[in-house]
Amino acid sequence: MSRPSDHRNAQRERRIQDLNMCQLCASTVRVQAHHIFEYAKGGPSTVEGMITLCLDCHQRMIHKDNRIRIVKKENRITTFGRGGR
Repeated sequence: MSRPSDHRNAQRERRIQDLNMCQLCASTVRVQAHHIFEYAKGGPSTVEGMITLCLDCHQRMIHKDNRIRIVKKENRITTFGRGGR
């Protein structure tokens, strides 16, 4: 899916702010910006609406087996679960 340039810029800025490091396991390999508020369901393309995750944490722990749960409350984000490898 091709995304607008402002969207890609926000993703890049999120990775820069997070030092290109997964915020769950501290990996610096294959990191990407995960939309906390689902983009496909109308979530914003803002730096504040994303978190940097490695491919493993993003795909396996967040999307596939839900080992990590992200709670969103009034501009504060908390994660629960067992992260890392």
